[in-house]
Parts: sequence; C-alpha cells; structure tokens
Amino acid sequence: EIIISHDSEKQLIRNLIKLPDVLSEVESELYPNRLCDYLFETSQKFNQFYENCSVNNAETPELKASRLSLCTVSAATIRLLM
Repeated sequence: EIIISHDSEKQLIRNLIKLPDVLSEVESELYPNRLCDYLFETSQKFNQFYENCSVNNAETPELKASRLSLCTVSAATIRLLM
C-alpha cells in the first residue's frame, strides 16, 4: 500500500505510471529520444521527492515502508531504461 502524504510523492507516482505509454510511443512512433526525456523527468521527480520527503525519518513505519517502495520502484525504472 502506497501512502501519499506530500505532493512530490503524487508527482513521482504519476510519472512512474507513464512508463507503459512511453514505451508504446517509442515503439509505434520510433522516437527513442522519448526514453531519454522520460528518464530525465523521472530522475527529476525522484530528486524532488527525496528532497521533500524523509524516508528513514518518516513519521510512521507505514509511511517509511511506502516511501521505501517508491524508492525501489523508481530505482527499478531507472535501471530498466539505462
């Protein structure tokens, strides 16, 4: 379960769920640069999230677990596209 307590978490999640659409666009439109744009945007959104939302010092264990999940998914997405 993901807990959204800050706008930067919401923005990161919205960006992460765009991945299937981006991959479909790259495949159909043959714009590989779209992957670079998405990767850059994802990195920016993650940086904003990490700057605004404490992971290790989250207010509750549930919030900490939620933020760790966002970190894990973000890292996997970036790793996939590198």
